[in-house]
Amino acid sequence: MKLFAQQGYGTGNGGRKIIEGLSQGYLHGAILSPKDYRLDRVQELLDLMSTQFGDADRLFDPQLYASLIAHDPAARMGRLLDEEYPYFGPRRRSDLESEGNVVIDLRACLEFQLELDVTSVIAPNIVIKRSFNSIEAVISKHFIRNAASFWEEIGDERPLLVTIAVDAEALQDRTELEAFLADITLMDAPPAGFYLLIANPTSQIAPELVDYRTMAGWMFLNHSLRINGFEVVNGFSDILTPFLCAAGGSAGATGWWANLKVFSMDRFEPPSPGGRRPVPRYLSRGLLNSIRFDEFQRLRDEFPGVVNQLPSDDLYDVENGSQPDGQEAEILQTWDTISSFAAIDEAPELSECVEWIETAEDLYNTINTSPAMRLSGRSNDAHLGHLRSGLELFAELAEIDL
Repeated sequence: MKLFAQQGYGTGNGGRKIIEGLSQGYLHGAILSPKDYRLDRVQELLDLMSTQFGDADRLFDPQLYASLIAHDPAARMGRLLDEEYPYFGPRRRSDLESEGNVVIDLRACLEFQLELDVTSVIAPNIVIKRSFNSIEAVISKHFIRNAASFWEEIGDERPLLVTIAVDAEALQDRTELEAFLADITLMDAPPAGFYLLIANPTSQIAPELVDYRTMAGWMFLNHSLRINGFEVVNGFSDILTPFLCAAGGSAGATGWWANLKVFSMDRFEPPSPGGRRPVPRYLSRGLLNSIRFDEFQRLRDEFPGVVNQLPSDDLYDVENGSQPDGQEAEILQTWDTISSFAAIDEAPELSECVEWIETAEDLYNTINTSPAMRLSGRSNDAHLGHLRSGLELFAELAEIDL
């Protein structure tokens, strides 16, 4: 199981957060975001990773899916509209209903990445909204079917990963999902794999609270693609990474902001009023959840199962009230925790997923016997029902035993 940094705004000079995550062995690569990074900084970080961490995966998400809202002058396109990213520009859905226009965009995105020091190339796509039985799904399949043949024509030997971006809601229709999978797994010229993005209505949802039907569909996508011989990289997967890799995924990714933990187009849409800096949290492997640093301080001695017993625990010094020293410490702890579920050359077992949930249920039950210690809000055990139901529904879809 591999874990990648989902890069975004606030990476730090010289890609500091990512470089530190790689140095500590918590990360196995990074997916870079042109929205948040000038091209020279992209090239600098890729070169640095190549030189210092030659085995790390280096990926670049072209983010063409954001082009459909780029007409809005209030949209947050960041660097994407800069001249240094010439493949990107505002698109209308009607433009992409022409397969010829899809091929033009594919060519531009792939040729742009030829000059980048990436280990695999990501082909673009748009987001399939609401249903696989839609115009967006037809356009998406145009991207998928043309990508590999064009990449073969170019003659570059680096693996090609084609983006599949789909609304969380669309994954909940089993019949349409299976039909879509049948279409894309029977291609004459298949890519090496896929880069999966599951779009939620908002990035403010806690990653562990994904609808159980969406989780089951996401796991089923990983399972079906893997048994058909494809590599699967899951973007914005956060704590779900071990579950997705148990189903067949190769890697997951997460970052330091909420919109780098959960994929949503609200990252590009006009900003909403309000908002404040979130309270630092500690990701507990035992709870399969993140809790506020002050909650961690209260629980860590009384309930040692909450503590991960990992090197990054030192970043939450009990003498400082368990408050980490900044955002970098918090994301390093998150990466350390997620990557601890399985070694880089191993995949978690589905039976382990069941054990993780059972352990978390027992730990929450123990904590809840002490009313003064009980966790509330986002820190409570509501996510465990979602995880258990999602895992069970996936097993039913895949016709396997847990």
